[in-house]
Amino acid sequence: KTSNRSAALADHRPVDFWRGDFGSEYIGRNRADASAVRQRARSWSTYFQGIMHDLPRSIVEVGCSVGINLRALTGLVDAELHGLEPNAAARRVLVEDGVLPASHVHEGEANSLPFKDGQFELSFTTGVLIHVPPSELPAAVDELYRVSSKYILMSEYFSHEPEEKTYRGQSGLLFKRDFGGFMLDRHPELTIVDYGFQWMRAGAVDNGHWWLFRK
Repeated sequence: KTSNRSAALADHRPVDFWRGDFGSEYIGRNRADASAVRQRARSWSTYFQGIMHDLPRSIVEVGCSVGINLRALTGLVDAELHGLEPNAAARRVLVEDGVLPASHVHEGEANSLPFKDGQFELSFTTGVLIHVPPSELPAAVDELYRVSSKYILMSEYFSHEPEEKTYRGQSGLLFKRDFGGFMLDRHPELTIVDYGFQWMRAGAVDNGHWWLFRK
């Protein structure tokens, strides 16, 4: 099964795997139970610490899966929430669980967002840019920038130098780098609001760095 997937990856873009069974299996491993939502809420309390006086009133998550972040955000902010997700099964869960109305659940991918310029006060990814191939990453971060009118947040694995890692036995599906630096190199007019490291040993959902920028 692994070798078949590896062979198929050579003929398809990685996002096609997230749309299919590989993405649906991810849903099974990352359930939106109460514990997971509490973990994300703690992370968001940290992310928002520097902008409590100016919390966003409209938010889009790019690559939202079944909406663990969005479920956490409903208890923290009074904002219009939207989610974009390539996997149809995950989109169904978002609607069936009442996380978002169907009109706020969007099909698409990070490098070509179906939104207007500046449509949301905050655009964000958590553990999504790491799965975007380096050839598509410039378009993905430019789209995050384009659809935001105010804030951009990214929470991703960090590496000083770009590197590829095997992901669940597969190559071509996980990439690490300094994503914050990459965003600033492309959009140097951004202001750094805050940044930090989330540590699993201290209760975070994963070990990863995060960056919050203001336009």
